[in-house]
Amino acid sequence: MRFNFRIKINSFTFFMMLAKTQTLEGMSSLLPNGKHMPMWDLEGCTLEQAEETLRKVQQNYGLSNIYIVSDLKGSYRAWCFSQVDYKDFRRILSNTEYIDEWFFYYTVKRQKATCRTNNKKNRLSQQVVSVLESYYVDIPDKMEHVIYDTGLKKRGYSILLGDKDG
Repeated sequence: MRFNFRIKINSFTFFMMLAKTQTLEGMSSLLPNGKHMPMWDLEGCTLEQAEETLRKVQQNYGLSNIYIVSDLKGSYRAWCFSQVDYKDFRRILSNTEYIDEWFFYYTVKRQKATCRTNNKKNRLSQQVVSVLESYYVDIPDKMEHVIYDTGLKKRGYSILLGDKDG
């Protein structure tokens, strides 16, 4: 169960969320040299749709092999070890269909992406389900390891108190 509480008075908003959480591990797109490894979190699509949209951006941006993993039907994460600047990374994400809206939001907000590497509660282990071959690039020697908390449920009940239009 997840509850979102929002109190809005004039131009001030207080927001609070109450939810069961889990701690996840992941890797950041940002490399020590300031470049980014393209990575994606795709939701609400078939594997074929994920492959199609990723193949388009792979060809359009000259990206290396893309590795697609999944632990649940309709939910995919993808990794590419090419190195691009942040501006190109944002373009790549913008030109990819089925991007999880929160993944994109937090990528823009933090100016780096994070894809999880461990398992969510009550899910199988992530498995490689497809490789979109182009050309091989080594995994970078140094990548930022991230530990973060996230809600078990993405959606929940919202309670708004105060002026709706602010």
